[in-house]
This record gives sequence, structure tokens and C-alpha cells, in this order.
Amino acid sequence: MTGTSASSTITRRTALGLFAAAGVGYIALGPRRSSGSRDGNRIVVDYWEKWTGHEAAAMKKVVDAFNQSQGRILVNYLTMSGIDQKAKISIAGGDPPGVLGLWDRNVPFFVQCGALQPLENLAGQGITREYYAPALVPLLFTGSIQVCAPSTPSSVALYYNREIFREVGLDPDAPPETLEQFDQMIRQLTVLDDQGNVMRAGFLPSDPGWWSWCWGYFFGGSLYDQSTGVAHVDSSQNIRGYDWYQSFPKRWGLERMRRFQGAMVDNPSPYRDFFSGRLATTLQGPWLPMFMEQDLGKDVFDYGACPFPVPADLRQPGSPYGPIESDVLIVPTGAPDPEASMEFIGFTQTPEMMELLNSGHAKPSPLAESSESFRKNHPNRAVMMHEAILRSPNGFTTPRIAEWDEFGDALGSAIDAIGNLRSDSATKPLQRVQVEVTEILQRAAARRRRRGQPDPWEGTGT
Repeated sequence: MTGTSASSTITRRTALGLFAAAGVGYIALGPRRSSGSRDGNRIVVDYWEKWTGHEAAAMKKVVDAFNQSQGRILVNYLTMSGIDQKAKISIAGGDPPGVLGLWDRNVPFFVQCGALQPLENLAGQGITREYYAPALVPLLFTGSIQVCAPSTPSSVALYYNREIFREVGLDPDAPPETLEQFDQMIRQLTVLDDQGNVMRAGFLPSDPGWWSWCWGYFFGGSLYDQSTGVAHVDSSQNIRGYDWYQSFPKRWGLERMRRFQGAMVDNPSPYRDFFSGRLATTLQGPWLPMFMEQDLGKDVFDYGACPFPVPADLRQPGSPYGPIESDVLIVPTGAPDPEASMEFIGFTQTPEMMELLNSGHAKPSPLAESSESFRKNHPNRAVMMHEAILRSPNGFTTPRIAEWDEFGDALGSAIDAIGNLRSDSATKPLQRVQVEVTEILQRAAARRRRRGQPDPWEGTGT
């Protein structure tokens, strides 16, 4: 391994910081490490992952295929909860596994602390920036250096109930292309009783509310400039986006909306309002049809999906907008045999294995191209739309900074105030967040200077 800006060593101070960040004492970390040991003549690589159920089973097929494809390396696949915290402790203690399965949001912290090793060997297998869907590249690379590899990516889009569209006279094959069209459709899809109570909502940006950071992006905004390290929370585009978010409690009444969302239902699923028909459209990821089949039965729910609409002046045909995210694989600093770890990761990145895994997760391929058979046999009939978002210049993600959790908490407090009408517009709450996150970023910059760590925008050029 050659030295790079993504440090392959971890200092004692950084190790102590990792322990503090984990927020736990020395607790049981899971299985004892077998990475670096041998099973007969084979190098054993421990691979820690967070999945359970069908998601774990899909990756088990990939691991089995690798173990059967050669006789030199044996991957020991282990699933566990709290993996990001256990990962920090294992790395700080000098006892990590060979491969870690994390979320993309974990990566900036690990890069900053020198807690992962660059995946230098993958370039020799033809795996470069161009190998991947363009919108995913900033999640995987620091400049020309690949720091992680995708396992299962997602893009988020608008799902709608085709039966309800037909009921109100809308063409289920003509979903909204602009926000103006969508606002009109929401009015048509919504049902109120004689007292104005919401019986069916055309759309609610707070249901499920998992991507509440995204609304300004659909109006041309962003939260953070990755090239300069400056936050733009209170930009006019973000204010416009969160004013739209606030328009829902304003149009129906806050108490009526609360009653609708707090209604007692038998199904505890986060998808219950959409599956039951109480919600006509929803912002969701590509896994949704798999949960439809589990909860309702195969081919029971007639769904459609499209990129989330943006204002007409922003619309770019063929370049849809949408949040993206990904589960990722890293080789942690201190991995016993990083060459063996990277050989396994390289195997997972082949088109065949990527399509096997992501079909099992009902997710799109992270690669720049996918096969016709993958798209034809995929459990989500809208998979091509999800791939289009991953390949679009308008796919977007959270700021690639180690402080995103703190940044996101500050933004979340403002969104709560906006959604609960504690301010008559989004302007003042977002202005307060701008001040708060600027201070967060300044404190983080001071810590990096003390520790000799690079700023997150250093080395991000191509």
C-alpha cells in the first residue's frame, strides 16, 4: 500500500477520539477476530455487516460465490447491530475486521480520522470513477482516491397509488413533471370531510419524513458548498423549499394534520398510510415494492413511480432530481490482510455480483450501466427510473462532512419549528440554523488544525 491523503495510519489522539465518538465503554464487540488467521491454507477475512433478513441473505449469496470462486481466501460473514459504533471501537483498539459494511454518511468521519484504507487495488481491475453511476462518485471518492465501494445504493422518488389516480380522473401513466402540476394533483387527490378533517392526503412531506433535509434541493438549493466548506442553509432556494413544506399545515390546519398523522391504525409499518390508501403519494426508496409484497401480497398494490417533480423553471428532461444514498464497504485501518480484503471487495463490484446483490435488496445498480436482464427481472418495475437519478447531475446527497450529525440535528430543530407553525415562514428558523451550523463548522475546522487533519474539501478536485 502506498501513502495517500486518506491516511492509512491512526494516531493515539484519533483513537481516543474514536472511543469518545462511540459514546460507549469497552463493551462486547461481537465475534472475536478471525481475520488474518488461516482455515487450512486459506486466509480468513472477517466481514462485518449490519443487515438482517432478506438483505443479509442477498449478501450471503455474494460471499458464498466468492468463497467458491477461489481457494486462497475465506470470507467469514458476520451480521450485527450498532456496527458503526463497534467499528470505531475495533479500529481504535487495533483489532478491526478485514471488511466493514457501513453507511455512506459514516465515511467522511472515517476518512478524516485516518480510520480506513484507500481501495487502491481496485483501479487495476478497471474500477475507476467512470465505472460508477455519476451521482454516486462523490460518496465513493476523495478526488482520485477511492475510499469506499458501494454495496447497495438508493435513490428516492415519488411513488403514487395508480388506483386513486384513476378514481379522481388523473391518468396513472402521466405522473407530475413539475411542482406546479403536482400541487394541482395534490388538491385533486386530497379528501376532506364536512368539518375539513383530512381523510386522505394527496401528499405529506412529513410522511415518512426520513429525508427532511432534502426540500431545498428540489428548489435548486443546497445546504453546503463542498468546494469551500461554507453552509448555505438560509439561501433563497432553501427558504422557498421549506416554505412549500410549511404550506401543508397551513392549507389543512396544523391540528387537522396532526390528527390525520396520529390516527390509530392496526398496522405499525412506516408505510401504513400509503399502503392503506390514506396517503395517495409518498417520497420513498426503491425497496418499497418489496415491502408491499410482504405486507399486502404479490401484485395487490397498483403503484407507479416518477422522479420527484421540481418547479418548471428547474426541470431538465432526462436529468431528474432526487436524494441518493448508499451502503458501502471499507477496509479499516489495521485490517490484518488488506490485500485479501480488497480482493473480496473487487469481486463484489463485478456487474454480476452487483446485480445479484441489488436485485435481492430491490435497489438499482450502482454501476454506470446495468444489464437488460437485471432491469427486466428486478422486483421494482421502476428500477430504471431509480438508476436515472443515480446517473443524473441532479442527484444529491447530504453534505460530505464528519459533522453532518450535528449539522442535521440543528436543521431538524428548524424543520420542526417550520412544520409546527412556530414561525410564519421558513426564513427565520433557517437563518438561525445558518448561524448555528457556521459555528459548528468553525469549531470543526479548529479541531482539524489542532490535529493536523485535512479540510474535507482538500483533494476533492478531479
